[in-house]
Amino acid sequence: MVERTSYEQLIGKIVGNYQLDRIVERHPWGPIFHASTQDGKNVLLRFLDTPHLTERLDANARLVYLGHIQQEANHVAALQHPNILTLLDYGNYQGIPYLVYPSLSLVSLRTMLAQGGPPDPLTVGQFLRQLSGTLEYAHERAVLHRNLSTSSIFLYNKQRLLISEFGLLRMREAAQLATIVQGSGAQIRYDGSSEGSSPEQLQNQSVDTYSDVYALGAVLYRMLTGQPPFAGTTRDAIMEQHLYAEVPPIRRWRGDLPAELDQVIARAMAKEPQQRFRRPSELTLAYYKIVAPDQMAATNIATGDLSSRTPSTNPRMEKQPTVIKPPAQRPVDASRRRLMTTLISSGTGIGVAALLLTFGPRFLRGTPSTNGAMANGATTQATQPPTQAKATQPPAQVKQGGKVLAKTADIPVNSAKTFSIANQKNPGLLIHLPNNQFVAFDSTCTHEQCAVDYNNQDKMLECPCHGAVFDPAKGAAVVQGPAHTPLTAIKISVNADGTITQV
Repeated sequence: MVERTSYEQLIGKIVGNYQLDRIVERHPWGPIFHASTQDGKNVLLRFLDTPHLTERLDANARLVYLGHIQQEANHVAALQHPNILTLLDYGNYQGIPYLVYPSLSLVSLRTMLAQGGPPDPLTVGQFLRQLSGTLEYAHERAVLHRNLSTSSIFLYNKQRLLISEFGLLRMREAAQLATIVQGSGAQIRYDGSSEGSSPEQLQNQSVDTYSDVYALGAVLYRMLTGQPPFAGTTRDAIMEQHLYAEVPPIRRWRGDLPAELDQVIARAMAKEPQQRFRRPSELTLAYYKIVAPDQMAATNIATGDLSSRTPSTNPRMEKQPTVIKPPAQRPVDASRRRLMTTLISSGTGIGVAALLLTFGPRFLRGTPSTNGAMANGATTQATQPPTQAKATQPPAQVKQGGKVLAKTADIPVNSAKTFSIANQKNPGLLIHLPNNQFVAFDSTCTHEQCAVDYNNQDKMLECPCHGAVFDPAKGAAVVQGPAHTPLTAIKISVNADGTITQV
């Protein structure tokens, strides 16, 4: 096993499919390396180092530990969203798990607030919409963040937020669970960020979407004031305030903000989970009612039409394991293959498999209780007021058997709508360009096969994995690499009855 003091010796070494170039951050949870692939792509490789726990594990418990890491990584790697820092790969090196992320030029939200101060309320609202929509996307796929804070949120290209560390806290706690399986008598202790630690997490109770709402409320407080909701000289002092203290009024820091926002944050950070907003988007909606009520009718807040959506209980998250295969394009390195071979073929593996079935569902999904509200809605959002202008493309007749993708009135100018493509994971994107033309493309990035998303600010299609940019007004031509070829165009017909069909 690699010793903490010898990580510097790994510089220049090959780990899985990656050559380690240098250490870019010495994080308490393990060092982060800048690394490169054989074809010259740059990535960040993050070790998950818990030597105080893993060094005491026997062979059986160590396999349980690595098995939990792999299962949780499978779930996180399946998340493909413009506001999520994509998990590209994972494996283990000499028994230490590692995670691989794209190497991007990012500034943490915490750093941005420290250097530039709180942004204006409308900018905060735009950030809040991105965060709530992203969390609901993950919640709909039975994934909780559990450790959201301004240090795990990054600003990319000066306008788009990227959330990192999905599943990271649960992976870290895998070592603690393995010691329990081994019979050490230990208990899982919450070791996450002190900025948005919900009371139920601190008390080792079941967590669900309400816990992410609590953390989002803490992030909103810091975005508005530049200060965390609770502060203290020690971590324990901050934790005690999360358990018992009322959130300080935001006007303590900014007298220009509406006093009604205190009620919004107080509800988001209520001590009892059921007293909070049921979904992140409800928090965003409450914020906009106070700060910019005129914008509520012009755009959908977060994801979908909130007025018609109701929370649904998802017993699967509590009672059954969710098996998601990693994306086909991701490389499977030898360390993971060896792990699974060992689990399947060895006599030990049979016992480990039983342990995974016993502990896996509750452990992997963050032990959400069945009263957690699971939003069920589309994640594509319109960001401009609906426009009823007729398309300027000449009317055409619907071909026999042509698939109806949407109605022109349902896609405002300068927005996009997804549609399914048969036998394919990534959807198609139907875009209403600013010049009132409609175009459609396969959203699969021609570089890494991640799903691109339409950015209505710069009117471009952007890949969240490596930052490739395509221009939909020019046949999805490459504007910024590392992609070299345009997206695949999909032929459509805009018809006289207002429908758009696939030719």
